[in-house]
Amino acid sequence: MDGYIAQAVAAITEDGVSGAVEIAEKSAEALIYQAQADQSGDLSHLRQDLLEVSWALIRAHPTTAPLVNLVNALLWKIDVVENFAQGQRVLVEAASEFKRRLHVHEAAIAETSLRLIVEDAQIVTNGRSSTVRAVLRHAQRAGRRFRVICAEGRPSCEGRIMASELAASGIPTTLVVDALAVVLAGQSQLVLVGADHLSAHGLMNKVGTYGMVLSAKAANVPVYALCSSEKFLPPGYHQPEQARWPANQVWPDMPVNIQISNVYFDSTPLSALAGIVTEQGVQPTVGIEAWLAAIKLNPALQG
Repeated sequence: MDGYIAQAVAAITEDGVSGAVEIAEKSAEALIYQAQADQSGDLSHLRQDLLEVSWALIRAHPTTAPLVNLVNALLWKIDVVENFAQGQRVLVEAASEFKRRLHVHEAAIAETSLRLIVEDAQIVTNGRSSTVRAVLRHAQRAGRRFRVICAEGRPSCEGRIMASELAASGIPTTLVVDALAVVLAGQSQLVLVGADHLSAHGLMNKVGTYGMVLSAKAANVPVYALCSSEKFLPPGYHQPEQARWPANQVWPDMPVNIQISNVYFDSTPLSALAGIVTEQGVQPTVGIEAWLAAIKLNPALQG
């Protein structure tokens, strides 16, 4: 791993603010550079470097399905090539196509989600999702009038960035502490959340999402996850335990006799959601399960 790639991997590893799509995009750019920079002329060396960098990225963000699916796609491509030059070419082409598809699918989700946003709605969201942001900006451009409640997203507080981005687009936005967002989820017209990954076990998203979903469900407020197929976790992939982030993010000068648990994600049962908005429209849980079953995991990512 050369110095540039090591620096890129370190920056992605330390990124606790970007959404899943943004992490996958940055990772795709790093892997494109890695493939282009390889001068070994050896196909097995090219594949080994791909695995080394990919696993470093996946271990840094083990809940981020688009990253796993990016690597999965690249491995299937390189496994059928016959020489080094072809391997370089297919890796660059496949990673570039993955990046393009992320944006195409995001646009499709934004168009589908228009039907969910009623006039003068109050919409609650959690964390910083580029897909949620794209949906809300698209709705505003389409002439919808609505206001947004953003949960702060402690301890990294990426909700502040999300709120700033929406406000800069002219969307009426209020930032609230996370506990208040749970209350307001049950007093609004709609809850929209992103996803780090979706599997048969549930929706993994910014911690606090499950509490918002329960509050909304109790008040019959619909909750939709905005989730392109790149965020579907391939069956058979054994997800590492999510990272425990530094305790001093929560309490810099904590007393010695207190334990801090600092995780960024929680899991919400799919049955608690009103629907999952994908690039192919709003899907029920049963449709998602069939979709998941069709994903083939490369052997290098098993176990």
